[in-house]
Amino acid sequence: MKKFSKNCVKAIAVLLAFTMSTWVLPTVGLAAPIGTDALVQLDQRGHLLSEIQSQIARDDVRKEFIARGVSPAEVDARIAALGTEELQILATNLDELPAGGSVLAVIGAVFVVLLILDVTGVTNVFTNL
Repeated sequence: MKKFSKNCVKAIAVLLAFTMSTWVLPTVGLAAPIGTDALVQLDQRGHLLSEIQSQIARDDVRKEFIARGVSPAEVDARIAALGTEELQILATNLDELPAGGSVLAVIGAVFVVLLILDVTGVTNVFTNL
């Protein structure tokens, strides 16, 4: 067995003592009450997101996205990344469309939101155009 020098043994002992002493330190956790407005906004975001995703999940809409060169997975990811205000704008545009209306109108509304996000630098959807 190889012998270690005294300095090497001291360094290893100090390192072990330090790592073992940090194991017993308590971790800090922060807890704070959530305001009613934040809770309502989270609930509203979930409702808006599910409403928009149900509209976007239609087969005719998906086919139109693919025809325009945008993958449905990318659309889903971009919609999930939208803020609550942006989801509200998109949902409002979708709600204003007539029932059984044009698929192009739905795609147009999503296109406008994606264009706004691309111009502001949040996304890079239209870099190849």
